[in-house]
Amino acid sequence: MQKRNDFSKRNKGSSSPKPQRRSFDRQSNSPADKNRQPSPSPRRERDYPKEWRVVVGTHAILEALKVNSKQAQMLWLKQGWESSQELKKLYADFKNIIPKVETKPASFLDNLTTSHQGAALFLNSAPQANWEEILLKEQAKVLILDGIEDVQNLGAILRTSWLMEVDVVLIPQDRAVGLTPAVHKVACGGVEHVPVILCSNFSKYMEDLKNNDFWIFGLSHLGKGTVFDLKIPQKIVWCVGAEDKGLRVTTERLCDELVRIPQASAAASYNASVATAMALLETTRQQAAKKS
Repeated sequence: MQKRNDFSKRNKGSSSPKPQRRSFDRQSNSPADKNRQPSPSPRRERDYPKEWRVVVGTHAILEALKVNSKQAQMLWLKQGWESSQELKKLYADFKNIIPKVETKPASFLDNLTTSHQGAALFLNSAPQANWEEILLKEQAKVLILDGIEDVQNLGAILRTSWLMEVDVVLIPQDRAVGLTPAVHKVACGGVEHVPVILCSNFSKYMEDLKNNDFWIFGLSHLGKGTVFDLKIPQKIVWCVGAEDKGLRVTTERLCDELVRIPQASAAASYNASVATAMALLETTRQQAAKKS
């Protein structure tokens, strides 16, 4: 197994050959007129295709309509929306862009998530990653989220990823939260800017990344060095584990090195989204310094 300080030595100007990495076992409708009002709600509760993406929260909805308006298919507004200045403005600004606008009982939106703020936007697609293009970039940031189950954490990570210009986020298909309505709300528009890939197995993606000069670092309390000691490369992958368990052993073994974030007490740990934000901030700081 590769020593975890190989990358640090490489960055200190060592003339030693590139460390050997372990091998892998591949295992419209037309716009409405100015006087159009939301149509009455049908009795049927499931009134949209299962594959559609559901965005709730006014900030998230506004960002989705700002950058992905062509994918918007339907808007639900809760009954009594006319008494909300925020919802009235949302309706007035976008009623001619969204093909279908419906009024729904609050219970319909509650079935999506209780934190909907009175509106739900349905889109027929999500941002797509150009994997080959990402692999060939001279500078890139990739996140691998290994089993994040909390919607607050995933939403916060996607919001930070947008602001820190992460190129793509990889999440597992099973035993992890996906792009739920609540995640969209917490992300406050971040989902519209960061492609998310659902993976059945990380190993193939990690192999591709390593073969294209990415270095993969896992955030772990077992790391000998800290995020702030690391000379961060131009092409980097951060692996972040589940809130209570950390990285799975299988993912940990595929990392080039484990690194930790300093903390005052070993009895506690950082929230997954906070740890991710600190790693991304240090990455952005160092990469920006190299450009200047």
